[in-house]
Amino acid sequence: MRKKYIFFFFFFAIRSVCAQDLDVSLFDDTPNLGRDSQPLDSLRLTPPPAPDIRIELDNSTSTPPAAPEPTQPVIPPPPSSPITLSEQTATPEQPTTETKPKTELPRIYKNVALFKVAGLKLGESATKALKKARQKGFKVVSTQEEVPLYYATNYAYKCRQNGFITPDKLSQCIKDYACHEETRYISQATLAKKNVVLTLYFTSKLTKNVLYKIVFLDKGDPSLNFTHINRLRKLTRQKEFWNAVFDKYGAPDDETKYTWGNPEKAYLKAYMAGSAYDAYLIMEDVSLFNDDYYAADDKEKARPPKNKFAF
Repeated sequence: MRKKYIFFFFFFAIRSVCAQDLDVSLFDDTPNLGRDSQPLDSLRLTPPPAPDIRIELDNSTSTPPAAPEPTQPVIPPPPSSPITLSEQTATPEQPTTETKPKTELPRIYKNVALFKVAGLKLGESATKALKKARQKGFKVVSTQEEVPLYYATNYAYKCRQNGFITPDKLSQCIKDYACHEETRYISQATLAKKNVVLTLYFTSKLTKNVLYKIVFLDKGDPSLNFTHINRLRKLTRQKEFWNAVFDKYGAPDDETKYTWGNPEKAYLKAYMAGSAYDAYLIMEDVSLFNDDYYAADDKEKARPPKNKFAF
């Protein structure tokens, strides 16, 4: 029996030695790692365990530091003297910048004294203006003569002293005095040529009887009714008129009123009116008319007063 145990011991020992030489595992299915490899128990087939972390509890009885308190703005102490209402509502003074007043440049108008309407200029004498108008083909239709108020009142007084009391005789007496002393003047003249009417206005002889206003009228065709063709003819007439005005006098100084020059002195105005599209040109020198008025007024003031009382 003892021999059997010894036999089996040597048998298993030889088998194990042979198995190591052949690198064949008899008891497990793990892969062959070779003779020079490390033993199986030295291999780490599983991840290493987590490290042992120890947290020491603070058993101290000290309190945590308190959070810093928010800082508040420092309020200055109240003033010793009371604040008045004016000081409470007063606004802080700001640096003032000196602004120079804008100087408006004088407006430059076109010189209407150089303009011509039907070949006539403002400021020409009555005889010269009428002569030019006749040379342009105009014929005198009517004229109107007047006597300055200063002379008319003086003549009327003389006529009453001579017994002319009735209106007809008084008017004729004044005319006779004016013709004798050459104080009568042509105040207005109307001339015509085809469909154009020219009206001229003159000052008195106190300011040399000059032309101060011209009214030019080019009459349209009043027989045109409101058909499509006639409407087109009227629009064509309107376009031709404004083109002729702008070509001769240039752009107006006032585009809203279509005026050239200074309205307070000498100006020109153009417009169309009526269903026949009558074309108007008005050129006037207001200063000449004002000078004539003031000249008559000065003459009246310079007349010596008469003593009507006998006491």
